[in-house]
Amino acid sequence: MIFLDPCNDVAFKKIFGSEAHKRVTISFLNSILEFAGDSAIADIQFMPTEQKRIMKDKKDNILDILCTDQRQNRYIIEVQVRGVKDFEKRMLFYVAKTYATQLEFSKSYRKLLPVIGVAILGYTLFPEKAKFKSIHRMQDIETHECDFDGITIAIVELPKFKKQEKELVSDEDKWLYFLKKIDKQDHVPAPLAEDEFEEACQTATRMTWTEEEMNAYYDSFIRATDEEGAIELAVEKGEKKGRQEEARDIAIKLLNAGVDIKAIITSTGLTAEEIQALSRE
Repeated sequence: MIFLDPCNDVAFKKIFGSEAHKRVTISFLNSILEFAGDSAIADIQFMPTEQKRIMKDKKDNILDILCTDQRQNRYIIEVQVRGVKDFEKRMLFYVAKTYATQLEFSKSYRKLLPVIGVAILGYTLFPEKAKFKSIHRMQDIETHECDFDGITIAIVELPKFKKQEKELVSDEDKWLYFLKKIDKQDHVPAPLAEDEFEEACQTATRMTWTEEEMNAYYDSFIRATDEEGAIELAVEKGEKKGRQEEARDIAIKLLNAGVDIKAIITSTGLTAEEIQALSRE
């Protein structure tokens, strides 16, 4: 049995963003957000994932998954495998934008309903935090009361989740194990062989995917790899440029101090021609 990586963009949306499997999404959200009893999500409806622009010169955003529950609370679910600069600010922007765009010109502010963002990360965002999950809300810094309850953001850092199969107890344990480990299995692990977990495993099974879906899955991996390669190349170029500028600065200082050109070549790695050009400058 071959399982696909559920943290791949295409796979994640197929498993957690499908009307056919919405009980999977409900179970996942309830476990991550620790909803139970009256606060538990009983039903959801998926919404278009394109966020409309709020300024004429700003582009639209495409969310991974956007849905509402029976109380019309909105949920954004994002998966980010590789680290990106200022991701926490991007997530806050997505949630705040979703919150703000609820309000049409003719509506009252009291019509605004909570927006909850859930980010599943394949890297460590908060190295100073020991726990794999952190839930963020606006609080009074003295009383810790949540007087402004419109926005919540839950961050899950998968590298910090260390539990093995025999240690899985809660639904949250099982979902995070599924996200992190299912593509490395050749069978459905015993703790996941029931209810929504088994449904998610079956949805992630290679044999249940069409050829068109598999092409989209592989294309997503290729795009991610290309983006990562472009970033690495830019970093390498930046580092090389930085080293060259540092060598030039050292050479100028040595020239000003009257040091012999041969010694400067040895110290900086610059060529004689480059050093002579610097001396003319």
